[in-house]
Amino acid sequence: MQTIFNIVITVFVFGLLILSHEAGHFFTALWAKIKIHEFSIGMGPAIFKREGKVCRFCIRAFPIGGFVQMEGEDGDSDDENAFSNKPKWKRFLVLVMGAAMNILMGFLLICCINAATPRYPTTIVAQFNENAVSSDGGLREGDKILAIDDYRIFSYMDISYALTKDSQAENFDITVDRGGEKVRLEDVRFPKITDETYGSFYDTDFKVYGENRNVFSVFRYSFGYTISVCRSIYSFVGSIFTLEADYSQVSGPVGTATAIGQSATVGLSSLLMMIALISINLGVMNLLPFPALDGGRILLLAVEAIRRKPLNPKFEMAINGIGLIILMGLMCVVTLKDIMGLF
Repeated sequence: MQTIFNIVITVFVFGLLILSHEAGHFFTALWAKIKIHEFSIGMGPAIFKREGKVCRFCIRAFPIGGFVQMEGEDGDSDDENAFSNKPKWKRFLVLVMGAAMNILMGFLLICCINAATPRYPTTIVAQFNENAVSSDGGLREGDKILAIDDYRIFSYMDISYALTKDSQAENFDITVDRGGEKVRLEDVRFPKITDETYGSFYDTDFKVYGENRNVFSVFRYSFGYTISVCRSIYSFVGSIFTLEADYSQVSGPVGTATAIGQSATVGLSSLLMMIALISINLGVMNLLPFPALDGGRILLLAVEAIRRKPLNPKFEMAINGIGLIILMGLMCVVTLKDIMGLF
């Protein structure tokens, strides 16, 4: 029964995320007066079709993606309302709004969660736990943490991420604001936690001051939290190129589905936060300048703007095709890792 529940809730969540993303493309394309052939949720064979006034609407068998098929999207067209014949700034908006809608959706969900939270954590140390070790490195009550190992700290989540992104570190260099003066503390240690789900990571051994809830603090804290999530994703991507990435943190569809199911059993707030985090991840990853992703298409649009003439459609299709093959291969590898991790 639990497995069926997990499958149902996962399909619902994936469908919601895909709908949000494709709706961003769809409504921006309508605004730009681009001719649309099809709005599709899912991939593979269609299990539902309906001809609308604007285009054909479809639901397809596999809830792992979707698309908005526009005239002139993958080649030349004589239609004045084709995607390829619209100004570059309008094409840019159409491409970026899918990811923007995912990030916006995540932000709004975080606002809903925080609206029910009486106080929000700051980055100012209030009190150390019993047997705390970070105080031995010079950290003091009242210190406002500004950076950990040169990773800028803007929110409490930044502190958590900075301590978990490198499970091999033994100590950290911390920059704090102490009475209006910047102080750099070297070789500060934190307790190491080992968890069956999240592996090994360092955790804070102190409490921070809280900020009372009001309309402005809800939006300010939620915005800062969203930015922190985005920064952590780009930081992880950067660590791949420096060969410092911890791949145990990477999950594919199977791992994501498992996390969604676990969150749903904890409660509504936990499920909403999981949806928010996945939505923001989807939006940020789609903006990476990689072929087949929205970010890759934006990069090609920028190249076209620099060259001041259109790219060869065959070249563009080949680049996106190669990117799609690589992405599908990576998804298969990560999915295999997820499946092996279940046994």
